[in-house]
Amino acid sequence: MSNLGISISSFAYPLVVLEATGSPVRAGVVGSVLAGTAFVLRLPAGVLVDRWNRRAILVVCDGARAVNAAAFALALALGHFFFAQVLVVAFFEAALGVLFGPAESAAVRRVVRPEQIREAVAQNQSRAAVSGVVGPPLGGALLAVARPMPFVADAVSYLVSLACIASVRTPLGVGGDDARDGGFLHRLSAGLRWIWPRPFLRTLLLWMLGMGVVFSGMGLVILVIARDHGASPAALGAMFAITGVGGALGALAAPAIVRRFRPVVVVSACGWLATAAAFGLLAVHSAYVLGGLGAAAFVLAPAVNAIAFGTIAEQATDELHGRATSAAIQIAALGGPLGPVLAGVLLGALGSPTVVIAYGCVLGALALAATATKGLRT
Repeated sequence: MSNLGISISSFAYPLVVLEATGSPVRAGVVGSVLAGTAFVLRLPAGVLVDRWNRRAILVVCDGARAVNAAAFALALALGHFFFAQVLVVAFFEAALGVLFGPAESAAVRRVVRPEQIREAVAQNQSRAAVSGVVGPPLGGALLAVARPMPFVADAVSYLVSLACIASVRTPLGVGGDDARDGGFLHRLSAGLRWIWPRPFLRTLLLWMLGMGVVFSGMGLVILVIARDHGASPAALGAMFAITGVGGALGALAAPAIVRRFRPVVVVSACGWLATAAAFGLLAVHSAYVLGGLGAAAFVLAPAVNAIAFGTIAEQATDELHGRATSAAIQIAALGGPLGPVLAGVLLGALGSPTVVIAYGCVLGALALAATATKGLRT
């Protein structure tokens, strides 16, 4: 429910800003505030998760985010729109979200048996992906009813999440007192220092970083290809919906995939499937088939995520889990902001066929590395 609410409101924010201001730049600023806040605060949030009571973090974050969304919905219902309020709402949404995420991940290991941790993490991937597919159309339907409705739904979803957390009887963990472990910067880097000596995690997260650079730019590349072939706006929407469904189906299958196959097999297959899909873009003209290739490229990504964060949940100590999770997300997501800008520059300089070939070669190199590297076999 919480993920669904986030998906609904994330879809609605830029549309509400566009409707109220007519400025695409301001709509983009909201997205930048969300992404920038998460990036800057992610590692400090991991430190706090490892020092504070996890149940208290989860409850306070959900309660505060419910108030945050409800306040914005109330302002819209009263006919008021203040761009500064949107930025404040976006800031608190992102800040509380990066605190909630590691605390939730650390809590998962407390409510399942040790041998079920990796599969439990994979099931959470499934829930998040399904919400990501359902949220945007539901957000559009609610926005058509009234501007405040997506944010009312977001607030209600946080309250439902809060009630669910409060109903869990199992102790969810309390961070240790690491005051003797050095200063704040030392504690801030503890997650990175825990990950780096572990060949499997280090290799996998760096591989995910490389894939992230390509994946975050491929959406723009596919959009340009489809428009060059005359796709209508409706066809473009269907194309991205098909790609989203591929990711959702992969997320639903992630628990079974993680349970049945060795990590190196899953990661290698993800790389080679993405490589084949990228080169397939050269021979396709239909927007719907382009969407299908996108779905194929993303279908194993949730299983790879589940392997990475399931491994952390299995191996990290309770006192370090929040920082290890935050550090892993930070490493894997480093390429995200670079990808769209890089894709735009390359498309303008080289044209889409050359960019597709270049991206296909990069994906092929990453697939070969996943297949051959020793780190993923440890």
